[in-house]
Amino acid sequence: MSDHLPTPAPERPIFASLMRGLRRRCPQCGDGTLLAGYLTPVKTCGVCGEDFSAISADDGPAWATMLVLGHFVVPLMVVLGRDETIPIWLAFSILIVVMLAGVYVLLPRAKGLFVALIWATGATGEDFTAGKTQQNRSGTASPFEE
Repeated sequence: MSDHLPTPAPERPIFASLMRGLRRRCPQCGDGTLLAGYLTPVKTCGVCGEDFSAISADDGPAWATMLVLGHFVVPLMVVLGRDETIPIWLAFSILIVVMLAGVYVLLPRAKGLFVALIWATGATGEDFTAGKTQQNRSGTASPFEE
């Protein structure tokens, strides 16, 4: 039995990381950009050099955007649908503008939030996929194959 203890993970304050991600900034330093363009995540932070290449937010940001935006659009849809003085073309136009503006504003912030959350918790899935890839390359059967 050895006295070797595992190296502790670096301190990653979750709340500060989430706030930085919401602003689309690097969750590590808060200065570098997290997204290159509208939704493309950067591989590394341009300021502190933190690596984000293993982080994949998948469908989480789209799900969160629709969940939040739905709470605004559905009541508006009910109000516009029941008001007989508003023409249908105007109701559709209002709903389309609200949806598009909401997605335009919320989606990149949700993406930054999810990337920051994954980074702060260390839930990149890197260990799982690395172990599975090594097992398959070595020729032994993966425990996930039947």
